[in-house]
Amino acid sequence: MGLPFMPVRGVIGTDYTRVRPDFITIPNPYGDDEILVVPAVNPDVSLIHAFKADRFGNCLVNSSIDDALLARASGKVIVSAEEIVETDDLKASHRGNFISRVHVDAVVHLPGGAFPTACGSLYRTGVSMLTEYLAAAKDDTTFAGYLADFCRRVKDGGEF
Repeated sequence: MGLPFMPVRGVIGTDYTRVRPDFITIPNPYGDDEILVVPAVNPDVSLIHAFKADRFGNCLVNSSIDDALLARASGKVIVSAEEIVETDDLKASHRGNFISRVHVDAVVHLPGGAFPTACGSLYRTGVSMLTEYLAAAKDDTTFAGYLADFCRRVKDGGEF
């Protein structure tokens, strides 16, 4: 949206302001109460996984995730896709949210690219792999070891 912050009502009274000092409560300019404002999220680069994409960067993504909003907020967007299709095939599909190529900088054909998270009905979350990731991500040393091991497990084409 190009805004520096967004008003949010739902987390007032929670611990968010304690753990996120950048979440600020201000007087509501249109009422007698207070409103929380949170800073805009503008990533330099976003990696988004799509069900389908064309070679130009138009793509269909999971409609239950805010990937379309993320694409508009990011400086650069790289899309990995389960399938590369013709543009007409994207237009005919009724699955997912559409992201226009004007927001996409690169497209990569990468079946299974969302794993170990799920990709709609195509494949489920790899719970054991996510558990392993979460345990390793607690410090830099174990995470470096996890990445080295994980990368060795992946064969050409994304198979484990």
